[in-house]
Amino acid sequence: MLALTNPLPGKEAEYNRWYDDVAYPIYKSLPGLVPLGRFKAVDVPHMFPFQMENQFQYLSIYSFEAEDPVAFVEQMGIRLQNKDQYYLSETIDKSRFCGPIYVAINDPNFEPIDRYDALKS
Repeated sequence: MLALTNPLPGKEAEYNRWYDDVAYPIYKSLPGLVPLGRFKAVDVPHMFPFQMENQFQYLSIYSFEAEDPVAFVEQMGIRLQNKDQYYLSETIDKSRFCGPIYVAINDPNFEPIDRYDALKS
């Protein structure tokens, strides 16, 4: 599962604080959901002439294993609604948000390792 997001203009610090203090700890606590990392886009020249412009500043990647991805995501939404501490930040640009889910077509070549806390230091 991917989360492609942008903060509202002038709200990047608050957006990152929300992710660090609210979203990440709660996402990490959801059974079966494994946060794999968070990334910030870098402006580099295109590798291909047909490449489209990146519309997102931030990418978060999550892994989960489920026979039924639709049921898993629905259950995750219910669990988030039942977490009193969770809220969707007002600093997220909701006009440009993308959260696609992909199913592995072969064995992923990574081990979910929680290194996010060490990376923040």
